[in-house]
Amino acid sequence: MKLQKQLSRKYGGKEYPKWVVIVPPKRIKELGWQEGESLETEVKNQNLLIKKENPQKAKKRREAANKAWETRKKTGK
Repeated sequence: MKLQKQLSRKYGGKEYPKWVVIVPPKRIKELGWQEGESLETEVKNQNLLIKKENPQKAKKRREAANKAWETRKKTGK
């Protein structure tokens, strides 16, 4: 596995990075993960735990995001 730093965006002369963890395809297959699945993380004792997000929690989060997007479109922000 590998950790990479990538430029997310530049705004107002400042750069904002994002971090990407490269997971080998073999591990993705072992986990049964699919592209586009929602994941959640937890930090314990300087270890990062990544797991599939609970389907109901993911649905609620998507619904809230869609509602916020619709509100922004209406207000023009």
